[in-house]
Amino acid sequence: MTKTGARVTALDQMLRDSGLASRPAKRSPRLPELPEAARSAVMRLYRQLGGVLDEPELRPGSWDLAYDDVIVELDEEMHFNRYRAATLGVSAIASAPWAAAYDDFCRAHERRSGTGGRRWSSPSAERMFGAAAPHWTFERGGAPRWKQRALYDAMKDIASAAGVVRLSRVSVYDMVEGVRLEDLLRGRAFVDPSVLRTFVDSRALSVHR
Repeated sequence: MTKTGARVTALDQMLRDSGLASRPAKRSPRLPELPEAARSAVMRLYRQLGGVLDEPELRPGSWDLAYDDVIVELDEEMHFNRYRAATLGVSAIASAPWAAAYDDFCRAHERRSGTGGRRWSSPSAERMFGAAAPHWTFERGGAPRWKQRALYDAMKDIASAAGVVRLSRVSVYDMVEGVRLEDLLRGRAFVDPSVLRTFVDSRALSVHR
C-alpha cells in the first residue's frame, strides 16, 4: 500500500473489515504500456494542459489501495481544481461514475489545492509544463504541479477505461449515508463497513467490451 497518510490507512481498514481481501498494489501503468487509443488520449490531454515536452516521461504514483477485484484511489484536497476539472471532459472518462461529483468538487474546493511547499510547482512539474506563475495566478504557466497531478490522475482514469484495471475513485468530500467520508476516515462518525463497500463498488468504472 502506498504510504499516503492516515486517511488511506483508515479507508483500507474499513474496506478490509467489509470483507475485501487486500493485495500488494502494483505501480500504475506507464504510457508505452497503454493501448494506442489510450496513449493518444493522454498525450492530447498533456498538450491541452500546456505540456512543453515532445516525449514526456509520465510516471504517475502507485495505486493507493488494491484488492482482489478493484483498485481504490482516495482523492484528498490537492486533487480538486480547474485542471482536474478539464480532464474530466475527456471522452474516455466523461461517463465515469465519479466524474460528475468530482467536477462539482473541483469548482467548490479549488482553494484547498494549496500553494505551500511543492503544492503549486516543483522541478519535475516545471520540466513538463514550463515555469510557474505567481501563486493563485492562472495566466501563462499557472500551477505546474496542479497540472501534473491532474494529468496523472487522468492517466489512471484512462487506463481504467481501457480495461487495464477496475478502478474506483472516492473523495474526502463524498457523502456516504449522509456522512462525509472525511469524517469517517478521521473517526468522527461511523457507518457499517458494508455500506462503505457498497459505495466504493458504486464508484467502480465498468468497462463493456
